[in-house]
Amino acid sequence: MQIHRFILFACATILLTACSLTKYVPENERLLSRTTIKSNVPEAPSDILEPFLQQEPNNYFLSLARIELAFYSASGEDTSKWINRWLRQIGEAPVLYDTTLTRNSQEQLEKQLGNKGYLHAKVNVVEKERKRQVKITYIVNGNEPYTIHAYKIEIPDDTIMSIIKERNILNTPRVGGLFDVDILAEERENVAKLLRRKGYFYFQKEALSFTVDSALNSNQVDILLGMQPSYLVNDSLLTRLFTKTEIGTVTIYDVSNLIAPTTKLDTVKSEGFVVIRDEKSNFTPKMLIFKTLIRPNSIYNERLVERTYSSLNSLQAIKYVDISFREEPDGKMGCNIVVTPAKVHSVSLDVEGTNSNGDLGMGMGVSYQNKNIFKGAEAFRIGVHGSYEAIGKLGDIKNSAELGGSMSINLPIFLVPFTSNDFKRKMGGTTEFSMSYNFQQRPEYKRNIANAGMKYAWRYRGTRFTLDVIDINYIYLPWMTTAFKEQYLKPSSSVRYSYEDHFIMRMGLGVSYSNRRNSVASNFYTLRGNISTAGNILYGISSAIGQSKNADNQYEIFNIAYSQYVKGDFDYTYNHYFNKRNRLVFHSGIGIAYPYGNATILPFEERYFSGGANSVRGWSVRTLGPGRYVNTGAIDYMNQSGDIRLDLNLEARFKLFWMFEGAAFIDAGNIWTIKDYEEQEGGYFQLNEFYKQIACSYGIGLRADFDFFVIRFDMGVKLFEPSGATSNDRWRTELSWKNDVAFHFAVGYPF
Repeated sequence: MQIHRFILFACATILLTACSLTKYVPENERLLSRTTIKSNVPEAPSDILEPFLQQEPNNYFLSLARIELAFYSASGEDTSKWINRWLRQIGEAPVLYDTTLTRNSQEQLEKQLGNKGYLHAKVNVVEKERKRQVKITYIVNGNEPYTIHAYKIEIPDDTIMSIIKERNILNTPRVGGLFDVDILAEERENVAKLLRRKGYFYFQKEALSFTVDSALNSNQVDILLGMQPSYLVNDSLLTRLFTKTEIGTVTIYDVSNLIAPTTKLDTVKSEGFVVIRDEKSNFTPKMLIFKTLIRPNSIYNERLVERTYSSLNSLQAIKYVDISFREEPDGKMGCNIVVTPAKVHSVSLDVEGTNSNGDLGMGMGVSYQNKNIFKGAEAFRIGVHGSYEAIGKLGDIKNSAELGGSMSINLPIFLVPFTSNDFKRKMGGTTEFSMSYNFQQRPEYKRNIANAGMKYAWRYRGTRFTLDVIDINYIYLPWMTTAFKEQYLKPSSSVRYSYEDHFIMRMGLGVSYSNRRNSVASNFYTLRGNISTAGNILYGISSAIGQSKNADNQYEIFNIAYSQYVKGDFDYTYNHYFNKRNRLVFHSGIGIAYPYGNATILPFEERYFSGGANSVRGWSVRTLGPGRYVNTGAIDYMNQSGDIRLDLNLEARFKLFWMFEGAAFIDAGNIWTIKDYEEQEGGYFQLNEFYKQIACSYGIGLRADFDFFVIRFDMGVKLFEPSGATSNDRWRTELSWKNDVAFHFAVGYPF
């Protein structure tokens, strides 16, 4: 029961921080305690209206206690002492109630409701005071809204009208819908943007205006979208707006100092482009031209301008891009593109400490990156890493070491054979070649792992794709102890293949999508899916040529058996935004892999594990499952792996104070084997049993947000242990720090 007492003590501490919050509130002032909005307008609930309030109270922790205000109030008046300065820095000064801001908030709410069609809305303010603290409630009464009776567009140009009529009308104002000013503003912008994408360079939203007629003696309006009256009386201006613009010369500047160049400039002309460079030029003209979607002698298209920005800014070697246009004497529109390079070279050093079930170790890695190695924005990376771990107890310590290196080059082009440059340019993809080597020395064995691969990556309509064209892994174990051989490599062992030399040649496709936009103040979800397969091509060749099998009924390549399997993963994450300080995150993940043909079990590198910082956090990494499998007490990574995984997580994230965030979570999941392996008793997946073997845990976490990365510390507590022999063993009602709590230190959010 020690853990329960700890949690109760922590909650009591938080609640006690609510004392003496008016310490720094002047005698003639009052502390703003809470603001609440009660709205009867379905289209404008309280969370939508809150941003229009001019004054908000001090931040609450889980709507219970104002911790930051408590820290500030705990400081002394002597600011020469560091402790008082620090408490005020991490704390928050009291928010003093301001009646003027309350009236402004009332007016802003009524104005926003009017924009949503509720022109007769009324907002009443209720003020309650207790012990020099004020609670404000805004009561919103929408009354009857105005709706759209008719909507028309009239522009004096038949070609433009035909373009507008053929567009997708899902986002236009709808007859019967609310008279929403925000929707009308969006409609004006969408029409202008549509026309600029069709070549009408000069057509801006300011040229359009709405005429609203509410003379129907009812809460209905007729809306007409047309040209501003000042434009209609100017024929030359209308001609300019209604004429498509052709792109003339496209000039790209790759100059270190464009304003005052210190060296002679060199001009390169190719494909109708002009590339101006100096002796310090950073990029090849060919690459800059290829990544530019604005083409000379073509009709202007604003979408291609946006895609050119995206295409060039996606290159690691470019810091930022500026695109501007100028009128040329022949009436065409010239385009100037200025690229500013980023820092080319970078070196990183990583040092980490490890604790694997009490075995301490450390690791270090160093890597070098050149973002423009051949002046074509090719990103080259090379790195080495090593680690050491002391395994065992004092007097019987054994060494475990790892040493490896990797090298890759990422090309900013979609190197697909038999495709045109236009296709490659529109896809905007990259091609990566990589290779790595890793040597592992453990007390039980030595292992070498070599890898080489080729991968494509690209985006299409907001969805990111990765295609592993080929990914080759070669695993070689030159030595292992006799005891290890007897345990894992005996003829009857179903896991022996994972500790024998083997060869994997795989290919796979990954897809990820998120509807998250620039603003974080909204709900969003993320979808990720991956499917991969290995050994099919090799198996087909072996079968076609009539290759003989070895004693284990397997085909071989270079005298080594190769893997054959199919594997699929799917993850879904949903973020529910309450306000800027609180959100709820749900995550679910499922994966399944099946060995067949040339293999009876998956390679260890491809099997799933459960427990750890990104899974069921009541267990340490690789210590949960499969199913109700019982660990003998020793480290048993091989047997505690499986072919099916399930993860379900629910996490509340909330701001605490300063850079710190808190979390409370519930995790569930496990892994299972897809075949009934003798060494993994209780791990076999059965449809009528698996739901009884889903492990559960709960816990709390603390995170430090440094803007560009997050450091995370989580404490998970077991709730349901599927391997328990009795009901009391499975449901953890009596808890202990040693057996039922797991601590996790990680970088980044778990999902």
